[in-house]
Amino acid sequence: MPDSGLSVPVRKRLALAVIAALLYGLILYLMIWVGMGIDEMILPVISGLILMPMAIASIAKILADPRGAEPIGGHILVGLGIIMVLVIISMAFFGEGGICAVMAAPFLAAGSVLGTILTHNLLRWYNARKTTVFMIALPLLVLPLEPHLSHADHYGSVTSVVEIEAPPATVWRHTVEIPGIARDELPFSISHDIIGVPRPENAALEGSGPGAVRHLRWSEGVRFQEIVTAWEQDRYLAWDFRFDQDAIPASVEGHIDIDSPYLGISNGNYTLEPLPGGRTRLTLTTEYRIATPINAYCDWWGQVFLGDFHSAVLQVIKHRSETDAAQDSGRPI
Repeated sequence: MPDSGLSVPVRKRLALAVIAALLYGLILYLMIWVGMGIDEMILPVISGLILMPMAIASIAKILADPRGAEPIGGHILVGLGIIMVLVIISMAFFGEGGICAVMAAPFLAAGSVLGTILTHNLLRWYNARKTTVFMIALPLLVLPLEPHLSHADHYGSVTSVVEIEAPPATVWRHTVEIPGIARDELPFSISHDIIGVPRPENAALEGSGPGAVRHLRWSEGVRFQEIVTAWEQDRYLAWDFRFDQDAIPASVEGHIDIDSPYLGISNGNYTLEPLPGGRTRLTLTTEYRIATPINAYCDWWGQVFLGDFHSAVLQVIKHRSETDAAQDSGRPI
């Protein structure tokens, strides 16, 4: 093994620091994300996304460089490496979903860097070890307070539009029900093909008119309903979402509850507008609510996920409608 350039005592301190930080990080993860967050119907953003990585990086820095005498760059990388290993462990052994991991990554990385920098300066300039110990304990001190914190509601919506070479009656038929969506019918998207968000597979209609129910099935066992609230044949379809307790299996995503105090997907609608030449403009809108300390960040992800879902569904409707219209007119498909 090549010489690392580190003395034996330094290497021993570094090894101890990494092991201790990993163990402490695992304890924090189990207490914050496995033990409390979902049971209390909260999203522990402050303790779990901001303070947790700060504490993990801080304990690694204290043990590896107790005087703050060494260059900080290497310790920043050590902290980031520890966080990365913890994310891998959470996904491999605790079923953590890729959606949550991707959304949390910027906060975990920023918290780790901030924790290392603050601890380095406190040790180097003030020799303030008691203060750094407080920073290590801070996630556990804040965690019991999070259920009692209130956050302003943010209401958002995503609207997507596609023009289809088919008349409204044909488009309507392929909109109210969308059976058997094949994988190759769906376009490439970051959400579905990179992050691993479940894909739409089927939309079955039970009944007609207001009060009818659309049963939605996505991949990975996701199931939910759309309760029709408005029905104008060939023109307009609106619904309220209904999510049962097991709508999204924990194996898909254990920390995002889409019918909770911090997140709600409320309603949606299709609008069909006839265009010249027997064409149709189809518009899909979904409305949602967010109440977290990071509403703007969550809203951005909501736009990404819902935008990709809209694009996928509209592409299927467009292709099927245009195929039917071409067959009816005798045009080549």
